[in-house]
Amino acid sequence: MTAPLAFLYTFRDLLRDAGVRFAITSGMACVYYGLPQTTKDTDWVVAGDDVDKLRDLLIAQQRRVPPWRVAYRNVFGAPLDIAWLQHGWTSHIALHFDAASGEQHLDFFVRPPRVRVWSADAEGFLDRDRVAMMKRTDRDKDWPIIDGLGWQLASMPDQRVAAMVHAQEPARLRELWRAATADEQQAAARRRPVLTRLASEPDPDRAAGWIRLERLIWQCVNSARYTPYQSAWEDFFRRWRSEPDWLWPTNEPFETQHRRLVGAARRHGLASDPLAGRTREEVAQAGIARAAAIGFVSRDELRAIAPPLDEILP
Repeated sequence: MTAPLAFLYTFRDLLRDAGVRFAITSGMACVYYGLPQTTKDTDWVVAGDDVDKLRDLLIAQQRRVPPWRVAYRNVFGAPLDIAWLQHGWTSHIALHFDAASGEQHLDFFVRPPRVRVWSADAEGFLDRDRVAMMKRTDRDKDWPIIDGLGWQLASMPDQRVAAMVHAQEPARLRELWRAATADEQQAAARRRPVLTRLASEPDPDRAAGWIRLERLIWQCVNSARYTPYQSAWEDFFRRWRSEPDWLWPTNEPFETQHRRLVGAARRHGLASDPLAGRTREEVAQAGIARAAAIGFVSRDELRAIAPPLDEILP
């Protein structure tokens, strides 16, 4: 077992013992499902009510003998605190769990993007459908993974609807559509309106074009969603580092680091909810407008194939 996987299961068991509800997602979930990923980071969805338990666990592990080294990473993200995490922020932690281990990177979510309700399987992993939703980013490398998860779902009982939502290859997707029942087609099309276009599109190049445009919508809406967080962090960080004798991250214990970061976030106004004042519809329409400009198509054409708001920004 490689070091990242060994750590993954060690930390999973510690969370369970501490009563922290969680699900492992993103890259390591894809490895678990047999899809190749190069990431060594581990991404964790955590119940909001258990964030304090998680932080207490990290503090306790730094006090054990031999101690873990636990620290915030110097990247864009929020304190490990429900005041920020409940509004969609991510918290980034680095740790060493023994003298011989490499640095492990952990990302924690309370409100994971594009996922409203979540649960973990017996091994602690998020299901394929929701992992595929989280993978709908503006990074090109994530989309073959979404397709792979879709075709895995196609081979599983009662998962044809989810398979049609995630599969990306037009010819195989059309075959999957034709094999589906009318109820399955309707359920899939509610989540993914472009399916009705593909069903009636005889030209394979145009079918591939519709898929690319749909993907562009996801990418641009995701960018419209996270850019306010990035801007909020950059504004806060610029103000914070102007303090005399500023230093971050420090070599202090994690408990002290956390107090320092939360204090700075409050002093310098790190917005707990960077999307406050914007509706989901406004964020989605901003993304669609950008996708229309990039794709040289009208907004109306894109709105006709855009996923519903509860899918794209739940």
